[in-house]
Amino acid sequence: MRVTQSMLTANTLHYSQASYQRLSTLQEQLSTQKKITRFSQDPVTAAKSMQFRESADQIQQYKRNMSEAHNRLDQSDTSLRETNSILTRIRELAIKASTDTYGEDERKSIAQEVEQLTDHLLTVANTNIAGNHIFNGEQRDRAPIEKLDPSTVTSDQFNDNTVIYFNGSTYAYQENGTFENEEGAHIQFQDGQWLSGEESIHPEEMRMMNHQFASAAFELELQQGVKITVGADAHRLFTTDMFNELYQFQQALADPNIEAEELSAFVGKVDAHLRTAADINGQLGARMNRVDLIEDRLNTQALLLEKVKSENEDVDFEETVMKLLVAETVHSAALAASARVLQPSLLDFLR
Repeated sequence: MRVTQSMLTANTLHYSQASYQRLSTLQEQLSTQKKITRFSQDPVTAAKSMQFRESADQIQQYKRNMSEAHNRLDQSDTSLRETNSILTRIRELAIKASTDTYGEDERKSIAQEVEQLTDHLLTVANTNIAGNHIFNGEQRDRAPIEKLDPSTVTSDQFNDNTVIYFNGSTYAYQENGTFENEEGAHIQFQDGQWLSGEESIHPEEMRMMNHQFASAAFELELQQGVKITVGADAHRLFTTDMFNELYQFQQALADPNIEAEELSAFVGKVDAHLRTAADINGQLGARMNRVDLIEDRLNTQALLLEKVKSENEDVDFEETVMKLLVAETVHSAALAASARVLQPSLLDFLR
C-alpha cells in the first residue's frame, strides 16, 4: 500500500487529537478531583455515585430527625424530673400535715402551697417546645390539659374530654351540660348555674379541666424502617385520678375537722404517683439509650458510605499527576516526530 503525505497528515492529526483529549481528561480530573463529570464518561460509576448520594441524603435526614428526637427526649426527661420533685415536695407536705402538731392555720398554708404545686404540674404537663407539646403525642399542636374556670365557663367549652373534680369524685361530661361519675351521680350545668340534684354548687367547690391526651404516641423514623417513640408516656402520670386526689388533699387541709390519720392516707397516694413517675422515667431512659445507639450506628454508616463514595468517584491525586506528566511527555514527543515527518514539502522531493 502506498503511503501518501495526506495519509501521514491525517494520522498525525487524528492521534494528536486523541492525545489532546487524554490531556484534557486528566486536566479536568485534577481540577475537579472527580473521575467523571458527565454520565456518558462512565455510566456504571455515575450510577453507583447516584446510589451512594441517595443513601447519604437519607442518612442526613435521619440525623436531622435524630436532633429533634434528642431535643424532645431531653426536654421530656427534664420535665419528668421536675414532676418528681413536685410530687416529692407534696409528699413532704402530706407528712408534715398528718401530724397533730400542725394546727388549722399551718394546714391552710400547706393547702395553698399544694394548690400552687398542682397548678405547676399542669404547666409541666403542657410543656411546649417551638409550638409542640411534647407530652401530647401526635396531637402535639394542642395542650394535653386545659384548665377551665367553672365560674366563667360556657357550654361551648365542653367536650368528651371535660372532667369535673367535686366532693372527692371525678365527673365526666356526657351531653347537654350533664356530668356523671362512676357511681352514677350527676352534675348539671344550666343557665350558668351548677346543680347537684336539686342543690346548687358554688364554682369554688369544684375544679374543672379538659383532659385531652392523644391516644397515639409521636414517633420519628431514625433508621430505615425503625420508628422510635420520642417522648414519655405522660398520660399514665398526669391522670384525672392524680389531679382529683391532689384536689381532695387541698380540701382536706382546709377542713378544720380533719384528723391527722385521714391526712396520712394521702402520703400513700402520692407514693403511688411517684412510683408511676419512676417507671415512666425508666422507660424514657431506655428510649434515650436506644437513640444514642442508633446515632452511633448512623455516624458509622455515614463514614463508611463516604469512604466507598470517595473510592468510586474521587481521583487518586498522585496517580493522576503522574499520568498527566507521562501524557505530556508522550504528547511532546509525538508532536516533535510529527514535525519531522510533515516538514518536507513537494519541492523538497523534486530537488
